[in-house]
Amino acid sequence: MNIKTIPVHKINPAPYNPRIDLQPGDPEYDALKNSMKKFGYVDPLVWNERTGHLVGGHQRFKIIMEEKPTEILVSVVSLNDQDEKALNVALNKISGHWDENKLEKLLTELKDNNLDLETIGFTEEEYEDLLDSVSIENEIVIVEEDNFDVQEALDNIIEPETKYGDVWRLGRHTLVCGDATKIVDVDRLMSGYKADLVITDPPYNVAVKSDSKKLNDDGHASILNDSMDDGQFDLFLREVFLNYSRIMNEKAAIYVFHAASYQRAFENEMRHADIDIRSQCIWVKNSPTFGWSQYKYMHEPVFYAFKKGYSPNWYGDRKQVTVWRADTSEEGEPATIWEVSRGDTTKYVHPTQKPLDLINIPLSNSSKKGDRVVDFFGGSGSTLMTCEQTDREALLLELDPYFCDVIKKRFTEFTGIEPELVSSL
Repeated sequence: MNIKTIPVHKINPAPYNPRIDLQPGDPEYDALKNSMKKFGYVDPLVWNERTGHLVGGHQRFKIIMEEKPTEILVSVVSLNDQDEKALNVALNKISGHWDENKLEKLLTELKDNNLDLETIGFTEEEYEDLLDSVSIENEIVIVEEDNFDVQEALDNIIEPETKYGDVWRLGRHTLVCGDATKIVDVDRLMSGYKADLVITDPPYNVAVKSDSKKLNDDGHASILNDSMDDGQFDLFLREVFLNYSRIMNEKAAIYVFHAASYQRAFENEMRHADIDIRSQCIWVKNSPTFGWSQYKYMHEPVFYAFKKGYSPNWYGDRKQVTVWRADTSEEGEPATIWEVSRGDTTKYVHPTQKPLDLINIPLSNSSKKGDRVVDFFGGSGSTLMTCEQTDREALLLELDPYFCDVIKKRFTEFTGIEPELVSSL
């Protein structure tokens, strides 16, 4: 034990301290004060010389400071940030009452950084009980499919109204016709704001095509950027995820739909961008996707990830699993396999089009009303339409002018609000 006398101005109460802050007049505060009067200062405060934080003894420090000392005897430790927080919890486990919201946040952060909570006195059962006791105020909004006919919308486009570089306002939302790999286009979309959540469905590099006769006739049946050699595709993903990482706030989650055949490429480039993959969820479909495989795909993987070194916001309950289901699982509890109908696929034209109730799963778990939700691959507008129904603000990039026009028409048919051209190149 390293005991030193240090100036009081060097001691800073830890801002994350999860104990309830007692005040003069509180029975426990007065009892502690009387005990210190009777027995003296027999248990030194614990102070971290690296951070200047008080690690243990916050209530005693407050009582001592009533006498306005200039120096205090402390037990000095030298710990990194995570070890300091772990010691704080371990010392506080002995007595006092928790601020449960602060404690939940702190324990979750430590657990996310692979700390065994039992080393600081918490069993897994205690942790789960704590999570259950902390209220998560996030209303779950049931979204309805708008039954928009993408096929008909495309058939009516003779020449796209949208041009590359256009910035459109759609009510509270923003749509930019631009390239996800180009910083200037991303900056045009974000206008200095940060994303609270990313839901993204990049090209999978599997050269899938739309069934739309209109798109085939016009030479637009393939998804743009969906047929590259491996080196080009790796570079494409690298630029995309570096841009995503740059515009995400520290607490933002990112959900990434991807193809199993290119999973390693997605993983590598996400990690290169300091995006840590936490889970892989599975969407189970009611019909197979496009393709000539002997085994037709009826599922799609989705990475759940966040920025390295941070814990993302979470607004769902603690019963979510990696199979995503919609109104099909027992007790209505979604899993990491999401079993969601693709709906009326005769109206699907974009080859990777997603139903709204599928998008609503990550949207509800990882964002709240008013949050900014970003998608660099707007497609047919599913992310925007789900945000519209759940009171989020969508910020979309879409490279293809045809699909920019589709998104605008889809939004107007649902809301009655006409798009407004903000700027163009």
